[in-house]
Amino acid sequence: MRVVFFGTSEFAKVVLQEIMKEKIVPLLVVTQPQRPKGRGWKLSSCEVKEFAEKNSLNCIAPEKLGEKHLIEKLEGVSAEFFLVVSYGKLIPGQILSLPKIMPLGLHPSLLPRYRGPAPIRWALLKGERETGVTLFKLETKFDCGPIIWQKKIPIEERDDYFTLSSKLARLGAQCIVEGIERIRSKNYSLSFQDEKLASFAPKFKKEDGRINWEKSAFEIRNLVRAFKGWPFAYTFYKGKLIRILEIEVEEENTSYEPSYVVKINKKGIYLSCGDGIIRIVRLKPEGKKEMDAYSFVCGYKIKVGEKFS
Repeated sequence: MRVVFFGTSEFAKVVLQEIMKEKIVPLLVVTQPQRPKGRGWKLSSCEVKEFAEKNSLNCIAPEKLGEKHLIEKLEGVSAEFFLVVSYGKLIPGQILSLPKIMPLGLHPSLLPRYRGPAPIRWALLKGERETGVTLFKLETKFDCGPIIWQKKIPIEERDDYFTLSSKLARLGAQCIVEGIERIRSKNYSLSFQDEKLASFAPKFKKEDGRINWEKSAFEIRNLVRAFKGWPFAYTFYKGKLIRILEIEVEEENTSYEPSYVVKINKKGIYLSCGDGIIRIVRLKPEGKKEMDAYSFVCGYKIKVGEKFS
């Protein structure tokens, strides 16, 4: 099977790793160039490039997809399929016309819901009970092509961004393998997306992670699980930024004023919300290592009745 794989992120890396186990080994991997990361702004390769190099895959990272030498290289591969998974750039029509059979996109949502770059985080933030992956024929608009195959999974109470991403990446690899088999055997159909059902999942900014304690306990829980890794859920205690890494909903209804410490024990810090009480389990104070909430209590001498801002 002659395949070119386009991908950049950790999600794309896991998909690539899984399809290779099923003997779908790309002739060429296309990823994004090195970008500056971290405090020192050092150039860093993306997860897909690092994986490709470790596994001796032919990998390129063009700055622009319209470059003549890239078009010539893609033409020379004579691929049956292009597989585009969390690549991060719109693929121009000139490139989409190159595969002998079809250009395919994989998206970690049940399209047309949550089109865009952050579907997993949005599904968690909105408290969805179900999500999935969609294999579709790629077109020149983001996530808008006709659907070939979808797979669904429940979102479990303990899921956060990392656990759900891992599940969806593995499910996505299965979807690709089964979808390609259907296409090659001509046992498939193209279902056009209903634009009336479309919703969008734009990127988040750092300030989106600030906790509004007037929201319900469930909304705050969803924020924390959705923003694991980035942009992080955070609040302030005596002017210091505190990342909230893990919480539990303790009560669904309460008459307490929001953001007050109502209880402390070795299980954590109990905080009132607009509707309910949450228990902070793990956190990370600014400039410190992450810790369990009770260690934070002991170190900072937090008392019942104090307030998080």
